[in-house]
This record gives sequence, structure tokens and C-alpha cells, in this order.
Amino acid sequence: MGTYRFPFDARSLVALVALAWLASFAHEFTHHAAGAWLCGVPGRMSLSLFALDVACGERWPWTTAAGPALSYVLMWIGMALIVRDMRRGADPWWGFALVIANKPFLRLLTAVMGGGDEGVLWDLLTPDAGRWIATATVIALSLPPMIVCWLALKPRNRGRVFAAAFLVPMLPLLPVPFLDRAVYGAWFDGTTVLGAWFGVPWTVWAIEAGVLAALLLARVWMPRTAASSAFAR
Repeated sequence: MGTYRFPFDARSLVALVALAWLASFAHEFTHHAAGAWLCGVPGRMSLSLFALDVACGERWPWTTAAGPALSYVLMWIGMALIVRDMRRGADPWWGFALVIANKPFLRLLTAVMGGGDEGVLWDLLTPDAGRWIATATVIALSLPPMIVCWLALKPRNRGRVFAAAFLVPMLPLLPVPFLDRAVYGAWFDGTTVLGAWFGVPWTVWAIEAGVLAALLLARVWMPRTAASSAFAR
């Protein structure tokens, strides 16, 4: 029986939103870095968008697969951390956070709607059934970590806590693609010049460093009693 009380205090939510932001960046950067490796030259990347260099040609499907591969690996690492920490009586927050931050529900939603990386890849192989095979793929890879999260939670209000834990941290991130296009759209399209390293503007690196600092500070500021109070007595 689950005993974990998922924390919804401000510090925990700040840390979770920050980790979800960084997980999104890591997902896109993995696309970007895979493109640089396979194509021999980096393309362009902003907060939530990436574009391969024109020299990449037909190697692009491998770069498309790289992003979700990282996301699923992180979900399964999170699942393993939850199992380990629950057995030890330790706080499984990091495990939960890794599963949540890699957005299993949003990946499922985009696959059902016919989009997402999984949909793009399966459409190459089976255009008529790509959406449904992509949906099945997302379910197969994301459902086990979500089940472990579900079982680890205290039974009382489990459904509401589970839904809130997975959905509330995503809300602040929803405007990011629109803001990204508004701020970096001209650079991304090549119509303006920005200082960049490895195809990523320095201002984006600065933003990611700030978010990482927020994550670390939120975890440091979290009360020392958080771990002990996270379990039912």
C-alpha cells in the first residue's frame, strides 16, 4: 500500500516546474545535439524549437527519435528511484519529479492527436496506422512509471493528488512555445543575428542556468522535515 504524500507546498512546486522546464530543454537539446553529431554541423535551437542544418538531409529521423528516447529513459530512471526510495523509507520526490517532468500525459495527448515525435516516426513506416501505433508506443513506455507513481501514493485522495501532481506543474509551461516564437522567431528563421554557442543563443543558455539555479535553491530551501512528513503515519 502506498504511503507517500506528494508535497504541494510552494517550494516543491517551484522545483517541479523548474525541473519540467529543464526536461523540456533537455528533450529539444537532445534533438539538436543528435543533429549536430549526425550531420556534422549544429542547426539552430531556442527555448522550445530546433531546426537541423540543411546539410542533414535524410538523416533527420534519427534526430527525431533522440528526444523522446531521452524522455523515456528519464521516466524509467525516475520509476527506479521511486521503487528504491520507497523500500528504504526515503523521500521519493526526485523519482516522482523525473516522471512528471517528462510529461507522459502530454506525450500521450499529442500522439492521440496525430502529432509528437512518436507520430512523426511511425508515420514514416505505416502512414495509415501511424497515429495508433504511436499512441500504443507512448502507453507502453510511459504507463509503467505512472503506475509506480500511483501505487506509491497514499490511498486517500490518490486520484486527485495524482492528477494534480502530473498536470499542475505543466500549466506554467504552456505559454513557452508562443513566447519562444515571439522572442526568438526572427533568429530561428535566420532573419536576425544573435550571439550563440553551438547553435543556441547565449540568452537561452542564461535562462536555462537561471532555471537550474531556481531548482537547486528550491530544493535547498525545502524544510528538512519534508522527507519525514511525506509519509503517512
